Amino acid sequence: MPSTAFFFKALSVVFQYGMLLVLLKVLYRLVRVVQQGVRREVKELRTVQAEVHEAVLTVVDARESSGLAGRRFAFSDEITIGRGEDNDIAIPDAFVSHHHARIYQHGNQYVVEDLGSRNHTYVNDEELDGSTYLTPGDVIRIGFVAFEFER
Repeated sequence: MPSTAFFFKALSVVFQYGMLLVLLKVLYRLVRVVQQGVRREVKELRTVQAEVHEAVLTVVDARESSGLAGRRFAFSDEITIGRGEDNDIAIPDAFVSHHHARIYQHGNQYVVEDLGSRNHTYVNDEELDGSTYLTPGDVIRIGFVAFEFER
């Protein structure tokens, strides 16, 4: 009799752990499916289709608290950047001036202009003095946020 009880006890333990493994596998697959769906939705939200006559600023580096990481901003004539809410891109950072910089179209090119900010605007890690023309791939750093210019 003791051997039969031992057999059923062992079978019960194997069955319990087997069910636990099956449940964990189902939970793992469910989490992966949800995660892929969320990633797809976030990617679609972040993707901004630029028109032929538009330029795009893509945030390539930012503090998580700014809420700007990975965002894209399409514009055609002009875009303003600063800490103030009245800017097209508002950066909640003490190192950013209320009206820090603007990018505007001049002829067939785009120009970035520092608006007299205290902590400066940087283009390709060089301090911007006044304004300069942008080329695709230029990196503009304002405070702790870096944008890549695309055309």
